[in-house]
Amino acid sequence: MAGGGEGEVTNLEQTPTWFVALVCTVIVAISLALERILHYLGKFLLKKKQKPLFEALQKIKEELMLLGFIFLLLTVFQNSILKICISKHKADIWLPCKKSDDDTHAAEGLPASTSHFQTALTFVSSFLPPTGATRRLLSESSNAQYCPDKERR
Repeated sequence: MAGGGEGEVTNLEQTPTWFVALVCTVIVAISLALERILHYLGKFLLKKKQKPLFEALQKIKEELMLLGFIFLLLTVFQNSILKICISKHKADIWLPCKKSDDDTHAAEGLPASTSHFQTALTFVSSFLPPTGATRRLLSESSNAQYCPDKERR
């Protein structure tokens, strides 16, 4: 971002307006370009009498629209979602797989449930250029202690 030293994190309030506008413009331009490409692909498929492929393209467009809407809702309501608490007993019952206690993860200081995510993030981040900001898991958020603190009261 603007003039920060190594390791210094700049938040949105300190970011120049022109840079925020530039990033938003690029995102909108890419979105419009993709929409136009899909539109012309649909016209091409209809012209070539490929009705099943055209219907599949329409279905893909609908799914992408739904996925974007869900992503928007999750982003807007993130803080509210983080404050949803369930008991440990129900959390253990609702798991799709049995929870296994792995001592190797405890030795690393990581909970067994998120250690595989940490490994994947480390692997992916090794290919990215170094930046001041780091990615974090939802379980590492500032609200991570909300439910345990609420249970103690």
